[in-house]
Amino acid sequence: MELLAIIFTIVILVTSIVYVLLQDYRATANRIFALFTTASLLLSCAGAVRFASRNQTEIWLLSGLLTSLQAAIFGLLIWLILILFMPHRYNQPAIRWATISPYLVMAIGLAIDWYGRFGFVGRDVFREERGVLTFVRGPAFGPVFALYIIGCIVIPVTILVTLAVRHAAVRMPTIWLTAGTLLTFLTGYVFREIGLTALTYASLLPIHLSFGWVTIKYGLFRPSQVALQAAVDHLPDGVLVLDANRQVRFANRAAQQLLALEIGRGLEEVLHGAGFVEQNTVSDPSPGYRRFVRGNERVLLLFEVAIRDERGGSSVVLLGDVTIVERQQADLLASQAILSERSAALERSLAELRQRDDLLRRLTLPIIPLSSTTLVVPLIGMFDTERCQTLVQLILNEMATRQARVVLIDVTGLTVFDQTLALTLNQLNQGARLMGAQIVLCGIRPDLAEVMIHTGSMWDRIRSFATLQDGVSALLLAR
Repeated sequence: MELLAIIFTIVILVTSIVYVLLQDYRATANRIFALFTTASLLLSCAGAVRFASRNQTEIWLLSGLLTSLQAAIFGLLIWLILILFMPHRYNQPAIRWATISPYLVMAIGLAIDWYGRFGFVGRDVFREERGVLTFVRGPAFGPVFALYIIGCIVIPVTILVTLAVRHAAVRMPTIWLTAGTLLTFLTGYVFREIGLTALTYASLLPIHLSFGWVTIKYGLFRPSQVALQAAVDHLPDGVLVLDANRQVRFANRAAQQLLALEIGRGLEEVLHGAGFVEQNTVSDPSPGYRRFVRGNERVLLLFEVAIRDERGGSSVVLLGDVTIVERQQADLLASQAILSERSAALERSLAELRQRDDLLRRLTLPIIPLSSTTLVVPLIGMFDTERCQTLVQLILNEMATRQARVVLIDVTGLTVFDQTLALTLNQLNQGARLMGAQIVLCGIRPDLAEVMIHTGSMWDRIRSFATLQDGVSALLLAR
C-alpha cells in the first residue's frame, strides 16, 4: 500500500513537471516550479528505494540525501511564492538570495553532518525486525528540528497568509497553497507517528495537488500570465495597481526605482514621502494626466485608469519620468526664442541693406529733374549687366512717376562703353517710346562715337549731342 502511494506520487510529480514546462518552458516561474517538483520527485524516488531496500549501507546513504532534499524543497517553495505573488521582490538579487540561503546552508550542513559522521543532528539509521526505520538522534537534533519547523512550515505559511489578507486579487490562490503546505506537514508528521514511514515520502502530494489546482483554476503558469507579468515588470515606465482605498498593491521595477515605494501604502502618501508636489500646467497632454515635481531634479507624469469588476473597484496608474523630455522642450523653446531674435535681427539687417542698396543705386544713378517733363540722368563709371538692368527699371519708373516726356542721358562720365550698355540704351529708348517719351544722349565723345558706329543702326532714332549743354540748349530752343 505504501509503495503504491509513493508510485502514485511520482506519477503526479512527473505529470506536473511536463504540464508546466509545456505551458512555457522559457518562463522563470515555470523553471523554478519544475526544479521544485524535480527535487520532490527525487525525494519520493529515494524514499521508495529506501523503503524497499534491505541493504544497510544503501539505507544509510539515502537517509542523508532525504534530509538535505527536504530543506532544498522548501527553499524553492519560498522562491515560488516570491516570483508568483511578489515578483518585484524576487527581482531584487539581495532579497532573492537572502531568502534561499538559510535553506541551502541547512541542506549542505545536514549532508556534511550525516556523511561526515559527525553525528550532531543524526548519528545513524537502522531497520528494526518489524521493518520500521529508526534514527539515532544527535545532541543538536532538537534545535535543528525547531529551525526546520520554522523555515519549512511557519515562514511559507506566514507569507501566504499575509498575501491573502493584504491582497484580495491573490487571496484564493494563496489560501489553496496555504492549505496544501499545512496538509503536507501534517500528513508527514501523522504518518511518521503512526508508523507508516513509507507514506511520509508521499506527504508532499498535498502541496503539489494544490499547485495543480491553482494552475488550472487561476493560470499561474500559463504563457499569457507569465509573459504579461514579465513584460509589465520590464516596462521602462512605471505601472502601479491601486485598490479601492488607493493603496498600492503592485508596482513594477520602474515604479520601484522612481518612487522607492512600499506595497500597501497610499499613492498620495508615497508621492509626498518621495518629495513630489503636484503641479499641473496647461501644456500637459490631456486633463487625465497629473504632473508631479520634485524641485528641479525630477518631473513625473501620472495617468490613472479606473477598473471596475465583480471584486470591486481598483485602478491602474501609468507613471512616466518626463524630466529629460521637459528639459529638452525647455531647451527647444529657448533655442526657438533665440532663433526668432536672430531672424528678426537678420530681417532688420536685410531691410537696412536694401535701403543702402537703394541709396547707392540712387547715388550712382542720380536722376535730376530739369523741368516738370524733363529729366537728366548722368551715367558715371562702368556698367555691368546688373547695373544696366537697374538703369532701365529706375528710369522707366521715374518717367511713369513724374510723367516725363524727355530724358537726357549724359554719357560723359562713362569709363567703358560696351555692347551690353549699348543694348541697354536701345531697350531704354524702346521703352520710352512706348510710354510716349524720348531718350536724348548727351556727351558723345569720339571714342564713344566710334563704338556706336560699330554697333549698327540702333542709334538712328535716338537724338544725340556732343555735350549736355548742347542738349539742354536744343530743348530750350525747341520750346
